[in-house]
Amino acid sequence: MNWNIKYGELQSDTDFVGKCENLKENLVELQNTLDQLLKLKQHYDKLDTNAQIELDLFLVYTLNSLQWVHLRIQGIDPTQTRIKGELQRIKKVMMRWQEVKDREKRPKVDTDAAKRFVKSGLYDHKAADKPLNKKIKFDD
Repeated sequence: MNWNIKYGELQSDTDFVGKCENLKENLVELQNTLDQLLKLKQHYDKLDTNAQIELDLFLVYTLNSLQWVHLRIQGIDPTQTRIKGELQRIKKVMMRWQEVKDREKRPKVDTDAAKRFVKSGLYDHKAADKPLNKKIKFDD
């Protein structure tokens, strides 16, 4: 892709040129990232489910964000279009996915061990009749 931009009369506006160059650099970086990720498309079926979900979320969020930027560049207010709702929906799904991943990291309770702890800690009626281990006298 040809990224040489001629600004013409606006070349003297350093603020405008700087913002355009910054956008250009970000788009080039994004293109490189997408090129690397799209190579995974061939191996998509071989990825585990978590990697597939994360790849899908990244790609759908990126594409919708690019649509947002495109609308802004065209002078259209993206908040008045469906793209705003779509981005919010994707963010909710991303937050939900993060909750699922965090839940998997939590330690799990070994229920069998917990039952043994509770059972051994319960009051035993038979043991109540016996004196506590105070001085035990043995008959010689």
